[in-house]
Amino acid sequence: MAESLRYKVEEHLTCSVCLEPFKDPKVLPCLHSYCHVCIVNLAKNANSNTINCPECRLAVEVDENTVSTLPSNFFVNNLLATMTLTNDKPAAKKILCDSCDSEEAAQSRCNECGIFLCQYCTDFHKRSRSMKHHELVTMEQLKSNPGPQNIAEKIRCPKHKEEVIKLFCKTCQTTICRDCTIVDHQGHKYGFVEEVAVEEKRHLQSNLNEVKQRKGRVAQGIVNLKKFNEGLEAKKKSTLSEISQHFDQLVKAVESRKREMMEKATSITNSRQKQIHAQLEVLEVALASCESSIEFTEQAFKNGNDVQILSMEKYILQSLEQLKAVKDQTKPCVTEDMVFIIPSSVQEKKKKLLIDYDVDVTVANPESCTASFKETEATFIAEKQYSITLICHDKNNRRLRYGGQDIKPSFTGMEVSDVAVTDNKDSSYTISFCPRQVGMLKFEVSINGTPAPKCSLTKQVKWVISDAHGKGPITNGGCAMWGDCGYCCRVGGCYFDSGVHTWKVRLSNFNFGQPSAEVGIIDYDEVNADMAQSKKKWVYKLPVPFGGSADISFNLDMKKRSLNVNVNSSLDGSSTNSYQFTARRVSPFFACSSPNLIIELVE
Repeated sequence: MAESLRYKVEEHLTCSVCLEPFKDPKVLPCLHSYCHVCIVNLAKNANSNTINCPECRLAVEVDENTVSTLPSNFFVNNLLATMTLTNDKPAAKKILCDSCDSEEAAQSRCNECGIFLCQYCTDFHKRSRSMKHHELVTMEQLKSNPGPQNIAEKIRCPKHKEEVIKLFCKTCQTTICRDCTIVDHQGHKYGFVEEVAVEEKRHLQSNLNEVKQRKGRVAQGIVNLKKFNEGLEAKKKSTLSEISQHFDQLVKAVESRKREMMEKATSITNSRQKQIHAQLEVLEVALASCESSIEFTEQAFKNGNDVQILSMEKYILQSLEQLKAVKDQTKPCVTEDMVFIIPSSVQEKKKKLLIDYDVDVTVANPESCTASFKETEATFIAEKQYSITLICHDKNNRRLRYGGQDIKPSFTGMEVSDVAVTDNKDSSYTISFCPRQVGMLKFEVSINGTPAPKCSLTKQVKWVISDAHGKGPITNGGCAMWGDCGYCCRVGGCYFDSGVHTWKVRLSNFNFGQPSAEVGIIDYDEVNADMAQSKKKWVYKLPVPFGGSADISFNLDMKKRSLNVNVNSSLDGSSTNSYQFTARRVSPFFACSSPNLIIELVE
């Protein structure tokens, strides 16, 4: 397991250009690292002072002389040193002394100087007055705690080679040494690295967290795109299969029709040939008879005497007369006429049949689709047929050129019947419906399973006096009913099965006498029966004097099964009546017996 871990770490310590362990790794602005020499070689081969990162292709302005100005990858150097320190194999590379050129193996490390020391330099360090207080750590101690930070090399100022970097210039946002504060950074704000690092690490961590979040989004995006690409491939396969199946069926239909036409032509020809063969047989028999009689007669002339010929004349003449009397049908008894009826040329048929086929990349975007009522009335009438026009667009708000979408309409607010969706094959759909009750009708629709927000519609639905049942003239757009000779009755064009409803009617008499009227409700399930004789109606009956009128207000509570009637009559003044009923569904009821009495729906 340790070897496996070592192998994984070594992968990150290998230069992707030379494929060797890093040697003096330098960091590009994109944070990819390569050996100093490898970057120099890339710069030499470049045609300008710009190289492209081998991994991400970022353009970096650097030439072979300025590669050394790039920052060193300190943590890679630390890891390299750690790997060397912990490698116990005999052939493994040893850490050498940083203090002298003896190339002796290091025996200790000075934490103050940040360098490895051989045995000689270790002893010298201990004896030197200026360094004897430095903390020395043996290689065995380092191996027992081989963290990269424990063996990190002290970073020295690139300008003042002997000075260790201990400060951070906040003005220039760079690390500096003590001498830099006097020369290049005089008057700048700076602080000790240990103090500034806390806040700067926090700032780096904040940015790191945001990049990690982006990494997560990018990784998820890659997963989604791969999944989407799989969907594209699946869609391609299903579309190709659909195209193939459709045209295979089309070809089969054409081949089937071709066979039918060929079989019909063959059948017609066979029938005619059968008749011709029968005619041939008749003529061939006639020909044989003629030839036989001719031959017999000619032989008699040639070989017989007069007595012999005359003795056979009766039979010969009878045969010849019979043969010559036959009317032979020598012309074909059928015609050879036969034509293949082609309604249009191949090119015209091809254009008409195939021009509409296409593979389109635009699909319906429910958020871009629109809908509108076909009828322009401000309010709709219950029990009347209406329609909605739905038009599908793509995500760029372009109208589609084809139909075939899955349209699912939804009506709320009241009962709606006779709902039908018609695909007009041009991206438009006609949705017809009939509202059965009054109130606020709300229409919504989903397209291919997704709601279409711009297609939501509302419309107030009211009711008027219906001409579907009963008798009596109806005028004023269904808002007025007149009497006729005899008893006339009508109902409102809706039914109520829940809620509270109010309406108001006005009775007016334009002739002498006091004709009476009935207004109220009737059991909706009794509407198709004899309404005049129905016992399931709850009505207020009153006479209306000549020139008089009455305003009657109704309050229907379906929960309480009660009807309150308030009458304001020019003859009797005001009165209130209440009715209880048991019907599950009721409709408004109107009746009168005089052609001069009008019942007008006011509200």
